[in-house]
Amino acid sequence: MGWITGRHAIQAAISRSGAGTLYLRRKDPRLEDLATAASVQGVTVRYVSAEKLKRLAGPGTRGYALEINETSDKAGGSVELARWLDQNRTRPPSPIVALDHITDPHNLGAILRSVHWFGAPLVIIPARRSATGGDVVARASSGAVSHVDIAFVTNLRAALESCRGAGYWNYGAEAVGVPVETVPFNRPSLLVLGSEGAGISPGITKVIDEKVRISDRRREPSEVDSLNVSVSAGILLYEFQRRNDAAV
Repeated sequence: MGWITGRHAIQAAISRSGAGTLYLRRKDPRLEDLATAASVQGVTVRYVSAEKLKRLAGPGTRGYALEINETSDKAGGSVELARWLDQNRTRPPSPIVALDHITDPHNLGAILRSVHWFGAPLVIIPARRSATGGDVVARASSGAVSHVDIAFVTNLRAALESCRGAGYWNYGAEAVGVPVETVPFNRPSLLVLGSEGAGISPGITKVIDEKVRISDRRREPSEVDSLNVSVSAGILLYEFQRRNDAAV
């Protein structure tokens, strides 16, 4: 079992899956909107004391917590990659996003928030050595985690090759690459983001068709040599959307 304790994340999880059990602090009229939303979706609602709720869900709870089972504890709506590619042969205008072993759940949550905001249709995540879900991801995504389709894969390189075979052009976010503002993005696209420390791994680089970078606008040298991966995701997805809008 797992717990979601962020209000927005709980609302999103309830509206998406209708699964789990919602625990609410007794005698708090400010929580009735959560109770109503849960009841509409068929989610069981239980009222408990504040002390018991903290024992169940942890001291950080603010009077509400959603208990989810193991099958729904991973981020988003899990999909099977091959089936998704087969069902989405009409190429979406926004890129698929692939994450090369992002391990920080805060970064994963923030990336999923940007993915949802900019309408990227799918995120590919390795099932091992990656952040996959839980309360921290749900909180950091502000509930977006429940609105994003995610394919958990055992072999990321093979997954990217499958996307290539389906007609996608694999872009890799790297410090050395083509400035993103010059890339036309005029084909079905997949954006690969590397891990927080190592970036894109050598094996994954072999299935990258083109490297893109975010231009450095600093006027003076700095000890900061890169952007956080979640910040990079937002910038690149925005630039992709901007260039596609301009081409319409």
